Amino acid sequence: MKKIFLTTLALLPLFFTACNSEDPEKTAAIQRADSLQTIIDAKDGEIDALFEVLNEIETNLSEISSRYSTVNTLKQGNPEMNSRVKGQITDQLAIIDNMLSQNKQKIATLNAKIASLGQENSKLQEFVENLNLRIADQETQISELMNELTISKATIKKLSDNVTDLTKANQEKDDYIAYQTNEANKAYYIVGSFKELKEMGIVNKSGGFIGIGKKQNTSENMDVSKFQTIDRTKVTTIAINQRKAQVISKHPEGSYELIYDENDSKSVAYLTIKDVNAFWRFTDYLVVSSK
Repeated sequence: MKKIFLTTLALLPLFFTACNSEDPEKTAAIQRADSLQTIIDAKDGEIDALFEVLNEIETNLSEISSRYSTVNTLKQGNPEMNSRVKGQITDQLAIIDNMLSQNKQKIATLNAKIASLGQENSKLQEFVENLNLRIADQETQISELMNELTISKATIKKLSDNVTDLTKANQEKDDYIAYQTNEANKAYYIVGSFKELKEMGIVNKSGGFIGIGKKQNTSENMDVSKFQTIDRTKVTTIAINQRKAQVISKHPEGSYELIYDENDSKSVAYLTIKDVNAFWRFTDYLVVSSK
């Protein structure tokens, strides 16, 4: 019907021109027909633009639904959500958020175009209202998904913090065990002449008669700071380089050996520990005195 009406309007100018181009009334009729055709063309253009916007909104709604399904698939298929999956979900949500914003702008444009038609169109307005409802529903779905992802991130962070705390506790425990082990493995030694050691309060003499036959002994309260510290599990050779050196501290015979200098039979080059456990059984302090 619209096409017949438009065709008729299009033929009117030709008809009137053919009849009498000189008649003023006919000329006016032709001009009115041309004006009416212009109005109809303008309205058709507005309606075409309106439906173009409607199609764009509908396309966006379908695309959003598809991307929402993709996000759900990624989330459900990857409960732990590694960094790659998180990145994919974040990208999809950013695109969805942008498309929702575009739809709101297009709805505003659509309402303006409907108003510009200057007539009531209940069917078209009802359709626009349905679009608004669909957009609102999609916004709700996305909001719920974002909240869920936020909760998941918080849960993951809490678990990560727990692992960090546990790792820290284990490290502290390991450090404490290492410290205790190091302390337990510590041993001390000192090498010097009797005079030097006596002045430091490390050794003294006891027994004998008027200084004759007295034996060197370690003092009860020795200054540990004067000793060298070693790890008994790692050090089994100690340099002596003293003439007529002797072990004053208490260590079982057979657990060690004094090795003499090849060029000087009276000079002890070093002490070698043959049985670590036996050597340090009675004392943690090795005292070697020379004359």
